[in-house]
Amino acid sequence: MEANDVGAALDSTIASLQGGVERMGIEAALSVIGDWEERLRASGNPELMPVAENLTALKAQLSSGSPDQVATGEILADLSEQVQRLANEDIQIEVADKLSQLSVLLSNEGDSLAGRS
Repeated sequence: MEANDVGAALDSTIASLQGGVERMGIEAALSVIGDWEERLRASGNPELMPVAENLTALKAQLSSGSPDQVATGEILADLSEQVQRLANEDIQIEVADKLSQLSVLLSNEGDSLAGRS
């Protein structure tokens, strides 16, 4: 996975989330989640599999027809922690900065949905 591809994908995801997950819409969210899930699984990196698993759980929650806001918020909070751990690892600084930004957005959205903000 090229760093430039990852950087562009992160930029796109961050831009989508900046308006808030509820404004983004479920169909758009499912598309972004599916793309990342596929990208992470294809990497073959075992450190990324827990993130992919949480994305699968998030996709299932959003596809359920009546997503549980608290459960969705908890998954987003977990993803935020996972993404921040990845940002703290030995990766390119541009990608680390974007991961940190994504982590903050996920945390804020997770807290909001789980009623913690």
